[in-house]
Amino acid sequence: MLSARKPGAATPHTPSSPESSETPVPPHGPERIAKATGQEVNGVFITLFILAYIGLWIALCTPASVTLSLRVADLDPEGKAGSLSTIAGAGAFCALVANPVFGRLSDLSTSRWGQRRPYILGGMVLGFGALLVMGTAPNLFVLGLGWCLAQMLFNAALAAATALLPERVTDRYRGRVSGLMGMTTQIGIVSGTFLVQFTGTDNLWMFVAPGLLGLVMVGIFVRYLREVPRSRAELPRLRWADIPRSMWINPVRHPDFAWAWCGRFLTWTGLSFLTTYKAYFLMDRLGYTAEEASPVLFWSMLILATATTVSSFTAGWLSDRIRRRKVFVAAASVVFACAMVVVATAQSTEMFLVGVGISGLGQGMYMGVDYALVASVLPNKDTEAAKGMGVFNLSTTIPQTISPVLAPLFLAIGGDANYSALYIAAAVFCVAGAFAIRLIRGAR
Repeated sequence: MLSARKPGAATPHTPSSPESSETPVPPHGPERIAKATGQEVNGVFITLFILAYIGLWIALCTPASVTLSLRVADLDPEGKAGSLSTIAGAGAFCALVANPVFGRLSDLSTSRWGQRRPYILGGMVLGFGALLVMGTAPNLFVLGLGWCLAQMLFNAALAAATALLPERVTDRYRGRVSGLMGMTTQIGIVSGTFLVQFTGTDNLWMFVAPGLLGLVMVGIFVRYLREVPRSRAELPRLRWADIPRSMWINPVRHPDFAWAWCGRFLTWTGLSFLTTYKAYFLMDRLGYTAEEASPVLFWSMLILATATTVSSFTAGWLSDRIRRRKVFVAAASVVFACAMVVVATAQSTEMFLVGVGISGLGQGMYMGVDYALVASVLPNKDTEAAKGMGVFNLSTTIPQTISPVLAPLFLAIGGDANYSALYIAAAVFCVAGAFAIRLIRGAR
């Protein structure tokens, strides 16, 4: 028997049966969203989106790469190495969980402000508050708590922002936007490091300035972004079981997504060996002291950032032109492998920097196209884009956690500090990542 509709009830998407209340409405692709919001993804949209993405990385990467370690050294000068490792590890775990979980929550949001805007802006504002906690922390416990909150909140914003690529950008332009997104991490690191030179390293402003700059950049984009609020009838019911499920996508049902995930996981494991141990390589292999290694590390970071920026945009643009993604991502993994071999055999600073430069070219090529590739094989991209991109981002964060566990196994081969074995292993991981990408069938 049909029941009467209550006054004021939503008409277009009111379910006709209990079962239908669990089923989302038909897909909302980029063209339909553009029509519903009246907002095309044009040059202004892309520019503000990329600037917001850079702002997020400035706020997150500045403490991760510079100011967190300085604050730890100030609070615990004797045991700073162990304390930093503990706090950084706790923060990495929080980031690992927060990205897919908050991504799924934004997928299910029925806020009148939209699905993505509340999480992007809310994560940024509250994350800025966490930076203030870090800057004023009286002890290591409070500092660690602040960093864990910052990781959770900034990753909530990142999860919602990343979902805009498959949700709002058509396949025709995804390579170019993906290429620009691939540049943002390195730009964020370099910008934040440069900013700290003006704020100083012994006051609250080294936390406030990067966070405030990021907040302004994100705020401008959120003010510009238009969304159509979703009603509860359009979305599945939110249950507690959605929290653990948000971290899992069945690889048997979605093999193309699984191979894309594995390809990035393997390649980023190899890359993590380079980024994590490059300082020790300079000291143990090339004989630098910690003080002498500092300027070399700065130049290596600058070379890496430059190479990544150039190759990321170029690869993204070319992939749009020829309508192919897999060849660029697989080729990037091979370039990574070549870079690892160069570093493994380097006996001079010049060869080390050459290897880093080649690595930057591979990293840019990979990140410049990889987001576009995974967007094309993302399961349920029209209704669960943030969840899918959040799960995919685990393929980047997990290697940063396990590489310090795996690396000592290779370093111990044949004696102490065998960096050749470590970086040859990294090359093998990268080649395996290239093979994984080749197994994708649902994208060119």
